[in-house]
Amino acid sequence: MARSSFVLELPESVRATRRPFSFDGAACEVGVLCLHGFTGSPAEMRPLGTFLAQRGFAVEAPLLPRHGGMPHELKGVRRAEWIEAARAALDALRKRYHAVFVAGLSMGGLLALHLAAHDPSPELRGVIIMAAPAAINDPRVKLVRFARFFVPYYYPLRGVNFKNPHVRAELEKRFAAFGPVDLDDARVQRAIVEGVRIPVDAIHELVQLNAEVMRALPNVRVPALFLQGRRDRVVHPESAEQLAARVGSAQRRVIWYANSAHELPLEPDAPQMFEDILAFMREHIPALP
Repeated sequence: MARSSFVLELPESVRATRRPFSFDGAACEVGVLCLHGFTGSPAEMRPLGTFLAQRGFAVEAPLLPRHGGMPHELKGVRRAEWIEAARAALDALRKRYHAVFVAGLSMGGLLALHLAAHDPSPELRGVIIMAAPAAINDPRVKLVRFARFFVPYYYPLRGVNFKNPHVRAELEKRFAAFGPVDLDDARVQRAIVEGVRIPVDAIHELVQLNAEVMRALPNVRVPALFLQGRRDRVVHPESAEQLAARVGSAQRRVIWYANSAHELPLEPDAPQMFEDILAFMREHIPALP
């Protein structure tokens, strides 16, 4: 690719991998709702969904509103849209199966807790919370409620050192789908820094969702499994313990993974985590195969 032709525009082939997925249950007649994280997509939940589908579970992984593309496409989103999308997907599963679990990653974990607190039903047998925040891990969030009126976007890559080998490796992985990327080209660097931008109003909605869920945690009564990576730099690892301590569930457990960072279904400990999730579901539906 010519040095001047780099454009930070998500290819349609990549968007296709980020669309919702669904697996029909063939054996156990139990549904699992998988909810992705902020700025993420169902793709990050697909390894877990595939694991569960191979064991006979029905799996639904919706694409939350304004997700699936570049982060700036979140502009104007409201947390009520995310909540309603998660609720609609849960309702659809509850109509088809006598038992349902909700598994959520990061913001998806917050949504799972929100559903458990506000939409209890006999069909909901438990929630699986992966790397959800007890609070957003950035002191600047206190300014978001005011800054959103004056500053439209947050640029997470401003100030990044393009010469750092670890940074370069991560950027090359993240932008591989865009074609060859010359990270030494100042124009490419500028396109990346200016192109990766998160709407401040969307961050505000995430912060408000987080606060709502924290207030509602005592209303979560279903069994709850909290999963957390020791190498997580996106949320405070202590979040798992804090969330578990505040839920009203009589049955709650925290499991730590020493080799994993934030995107747990894609991390090195994922195979063990999937087995732990399966064991949790079997514990609360003993008839499962």
